[in-house]
This record gives sequence, structure tokens and C-alpha cells, in this order.
Amino acid sequence: MSYEHRSIQGALAEIEELETVLADARSRILSLEEPQDIAAEAYQARRMRDACFGADAILFGEPAWDILLALYSARADGREISISTACSAAKVPNTTALRHLGNLEARGMIVRRADSEDRRRSTVRLSDKASVMMRDWLDRYGR
Repeated sequence: MSYEHRSIQGALAEIEELETVLADARSRILSLEEPQDIAAEAYQARRMRDACFGADAILFGEPAWDILLALYSARADGREISISTACSAAKVPNTTALRHLGNLEARGMIVRRADSEDRRRSTVRLSDKASVMMRDWLDRYGR
């Protein structure tokens, strides 16, 4: 076998190996969940933990995090949610949830706006700044 022939066979073997690596990478990428799916999964895992621990679940409370997870999922669906829905997502008394919403708003992580059809109602959404932070966390968590 000539040197040129062996060189071509070596190059073909390398190409086959690279194709295998690329196929594996493609399958891993295609199997990755979307960030909003990971956010919903993280939120549901917290609710499952709460159910398992019952009254002791209060030890793990992170109302602001629950609000951010819910808002990330809503943003991915193109929705803003009402203040009362955000409070419900926190799984704490409304006064506590409202305090956390105020803190999130003061830090520029959420945007609150009055409902144009019903002035008694307000909606809240994740800010662009918080969306980037959440996406970064979800990408890292998803790995």
C-alpha cells in the first residue's frame, strides 16, 4: 500500500470519527429541554418537596425564587401575569409575597404595570435584566 493510499485511509478514518462525535453532539443538543421547561420543572420540584415535607416545608421557603420561576415561564409563553397570580406562585401569605414583589421591583428584576382595561388590576413581568440572569441559571442547571 502506498504512502498516499495510507494517508487517504487515515484521513477517512478521522472524518468518520468526527462524524460520530458530531452525531453524538447533535443528539445531545436536540434532547435538551427548553429553558422554560426547566423553569417549570424546577417550580414543580419545589411544590413536590413542599408536599413531602408538609408543615416543615416552611424551612425551605424562597418566595422570590418561586415568583421568578413563574414569571420566566410566563414570559416564555408571551404572557404577563397578575399580581395575585404572582403572589399565589410564591406559596406564602399575600403580604409576604407583595413584599418580595416590591423587593424584586426595586432591584429591577420585575416590571409592574397597571392593566389598561381594569385600573384596579396590575400585571407583572420579568425584566430583561432578570430574564438574562434566569436564562443563564437555567442553562447551567439544565446541564
